[in-house]
Amino acid sequence: MNARGYQQQYKAQSLNTMTQGELLLLVLDELVKRLIRGDLALKQKNYALFEESIDRCIMIVRYLDDTLDRKYEISWQLHRLYEFFGYDLNRVKLGRNQEELDRLRPMITDLRDTFREAEQIVSQQGGGGGSMRG
Repeated sequence: MNARGYQQQYKAQSLNTMTQGELLLLVLDELVKRLIRGDLALKQKNYALFEESIDRCIMIVRYLDDTLDRKYEISWQLHRLYEFFGYDLNRVKLGRNQEELDRLRPMITDLRDTFREAEQIVSQQGGGGGSMRG
């Protein structure tokens, strides 16, 4: 097996051993990364990369919304938040709106940081993050 094969096997094994909370953080980290990439692309007037990055952000937000367990009250609140993010990301993309992107990015980063803190609390309490849902 070549180095790439070992790397893919390692990634797959890592994903299979992650808790739900860790997986959620991985997805949120990717969302923040794509927002930053989109921001830089917009500033550099690289509109193809900007649109690709924002499209990916929209897909991630949809995924987060689709995976909510609606039997919990917080899921409905998160649904409304994800709906807002999706709407605003579309506005950012269609208008190539730097100001709106600058306003939205800290909100999404704060959400990610909040989930990170929650995951740390759950893991310190010995829960391992297994029941943490996005």
